[in-house]
Amino acid sequence: TENDRSDDGSSPVIYLLQPFIFFGQIYNQLHINNNGYLTFDWSWYSYTPYQFPGYGGVDIIAPFWTDIDNRRTGVISYRQYTSGSVLTDATQDINQYFPDLSFSATWVFVATWDRVAYYPYSGTETSFQVVLISDGHFSFVLFNYGIIAPTQRYAGYDTISSAYHFSITGSLQNNISSLTYSSNVNVPGRWVFRTDHGSRAVFYPFGAGDIENDRSDDGSSSVIYLLQQFIFFGQTYSQIYVNNNGHLTFDGSFNSWTPYQFPGYGALDLIAPFWTDIDNRGNGVISYRQYTSGSVLTDATQDINQYFPDLSFSATWVFVATWDRVAYYPYSGTETSFQVVLISDGHYTFILMNYGTIAPKHYVQVCTM
Repeated sequence: TENDRSDDGSSPVIYLLQPFIFFGQIYNQLHINNNGYLTFDWSWYSYTPYQFPGYGGVDIIAPFWTDIDNRRTGVISYRQYTSGSVLTDATQDINQYFPDLSFSATWVFVATWDRVAYYPYSGTETSFQVVLISDGHFSFVLFNYGIIAPTQRYAGYDTISSAYHFSITGSLQNNISSLTYSSNVNVPGRWVFRTDHGSRAVFYPFGAGDIENDRSDDGSSSVIYLLQQFIFFGQTYSQIYVNNNGHLTFDGSFNSWTPYQFPGYGALDLIAPFWTDIDNRGNGVISYRQYTSGSVLTDATQDINQYFPDLSFSATWVFVATWDRVAYYPYSGTETSFQVVLISDGHYTFILMNYGTIAPKHYVQVCTM
């Protein structure tokens, strides 16, 4: 089915032959917007991309958000599949990129922008595609890129309030045409994301309002001064570091990507929810936030009293660090999500480790000096 030839147009509502799960939200419809993105609840005509996370009220999948004008050249079209060779191809692709899932596609949705032009009519042609794949439980989004003429554009996805978001490196830069050759699955011109994220409920809130670590291999946060001191096995700390490779330290950042066996008999206090060689340059967000009031303290208080019912505990401070859909080094195309939560009332202290989807890898430990 083809979209109308119109500047800043959109498809009518498209009713899905199978519901699609997008980070906990279940959708039965969507819209193909001419300017290079999908929305679910309504059509949207914006031709000016903004930076993700947008902290807005829209779930959006943007393979190539820019100012597209298909009135003179180019075709924007879509189709759904519930049987046939496209499902076979989708099944093979997902099992190649996520080999631990034993996935079998039951529905595929393909939207294609074929040799479209930018506004004002540029004489260039740009081609790209977004593919939604589902088995009713797991859901995936594929971005496929052909020839991309230089322009300012945005590529990635964002969710309501930006609890989940991703930006392809280089988005919102001018004259970037490298998408044809980029990938997170070692297939030039293809990016693949898992989007059902079934573990969402167990995680403490993250995303909106968090401070993000830089995108760097083996990097770390700068020193984080704690709003309340944290007692760690007799040591009282007023600062902490969130290290990209899956651990927290107190006295200084720590860049080690090779875990060792605990006990290490060293001089380092270390909390390692998932110590491994993480590389967030291509995909994934590492972020943190402190709380001294609000619903997060209420949730922490309830959790600790559930697990330790004899303490009559009341949280006064919570620190949440989240590794959201990060990849390993060398960049593998897999996504791993986990979280560490420090909780205190000024006297008692607790550590929670929460795990989402974990691609096969290494150690989980806590160590003291």
